[in-house]
Amino acid sequence: MQAIQSSSAQSRIRAARAFAARFPPDTELLIVAATRGAADDFARAMALERATFGLHRFSLTELAARAAAIPISAAGQVAGTAANAEAMAARAAFDALRGGELAYFAPVAEMPGFPPALARTLHELRLAGVPPPALIAAASASDSLPDLARLLERVDDQLRTASVADRAALFETAADAWPSTRWAGCPLLVVDVPLASAAECRFALSVGRRSAAALLTVAAGDEATVAALEAEGVAVTRIDDDADPETDLGRLRRYIFSPLPPPARTRTGDVCLFSAPGEAREALEIARRALDEAEAGVRFDEMAVCLRSPGQYLGLVEHAFERAGAPAYFDRGTRRPNPTGRAFIALLSCACEKLSAKRFDEYLSLGEVPRLDAPPPPRETIPDDEVYARFSGAASDSAEPDRSSGAVPPDTDEEAIVAGALRAPWKWEELIVESAVIGGTEAFGPLHLDDERFDGTAVQCLVRRGEVDEIRIVGHREAQLTPAQLAPERADVVLGQLLRGPLVGTFCK
Repeated sequence: MQAIQSSSAQSRIRAARAFAARFPPDTELLIVAATRGAADDFARAMALERATFGLHRFSLTELAARAAAIPISAAGQVAGTAANAEAMAARAAFDALRGGELAYFAPVAEMPGFPPALARTLHELRLAGVPPPALIAAASASDSLPDLARLLERVDDQLRTASVADRAALFETAADAWPSTRWAGCPLLVVDVPLASAAECRFALSVGRRSAAALLTVAAGDEATVAALEAEGVAVTRIDDDADPETDLGRLRRYIFSPLPPPARTRTGDVCLFSAPGEAREALEIARRALDEAEAGVRFDEMAVCLRSPGQYLGLVEHAFERAGAPAYFDRGTRRPNPTGRAFIALLSCACEKLSAKRFDEYLSLGEVPRLDAPPPPRETIPDDEVYARFSGAASDSAEPDRSSGAVPPDTDEEAIVAGALRAPWKWEELIVESAVIGGTEAFGPLHLDDERFDGTAVQCLVRRGEVDEIRIVGHREAQLTPAQLAPERADVVLGQLLRGPLVGTFCK
């Protein structure tokens, strides 16, 4: 088990890739990062260079939850949440105040901000593995420790009574259960995971010591993780930053976390620090500096704006770049839900709920009904991802035509396109009402061709358009309809009427 520390993320990633390259592609390798997304990004980067078959990606908490799932379930416990912790802290403070157990916190125990602050403090104490007797023994250091000891003891009792496993209990259980998990013994790669508490450090060391090989990368400035590793006998190797030490960026990367001031030198100007009075003015300064860099010859696609609080800055930065006339792309998930995925889920729910009218109504309201003139999907679909961009090649002939011209096709009864957006079967409101009255497919009895409940006009429409040559209808009996049996009688037929009757079967070309 070894660990490396560097102020260069590129150096740490390079060492992590070299560690992973030591094993054959089919080796089961655990990749643990600060977030699951970071672990996925590391795995995608490896997939560009070599085949990968046995990579398991986790965050540290996710890995602990997987390891502790069976023991926690066997003990009849449930995972705790932040709301649970705050509620237990509020109950402990109320009971302790009513019992006259609080002295230092008595004046503020009834304040609305006390339960959240107490929950965070007790959470850190439990992660650090500090028991109530240890707080009482150190009571001379602070007047608040006896009160904290009583409150911590009450919260511990509530956790045991309610069978709740908080984050500290999760890591403790996972560390004890790790030898019996299926991943025990697999090589371990921990990429820039801060081990800020004793519980997290104990779990990480339990995983690393039972691995065939383990490497931990530590970012510069994370002295808490370095101290925890060195206290357990893990040697931490320092790697120098590969940035040019004569540039401002290289100096910044080397000395940003150093308590000692760097030696004096002449600035090169590649790093600029500025402060603005408020978020709105800061966003304007960011847009102005992007334009200055563009005038200096830097392309827009070579610039990036990293925000610590996207929710607070996103709208301001978007407005600032819009005013500056600079194109901007925001890459933090999707700001609006994608209706395509939601429509697919609504269709699946409609089927699971036996043709639920409510679910079908939700599907139609999203306007994702396929167009009748839509081209068939290609037989081979290339994922829209930068990893597979090299395989996409030229656009295929079956690609969807460009509709960026802004022209809205005329509304027609055949396609039911409303303003070029909402696509739904004609008279779908009537269809919803009839589906609600019918109440599902079980309301139909055996299928007979002369049954008055059977409406074959939709089938006639399909045959008349040449989309199918015959239809096999499967119910309590089987039937087969051919074009000779489906004489056209009505013209105002829509495909949505197929849901009216017991037409559950196969459409044959």
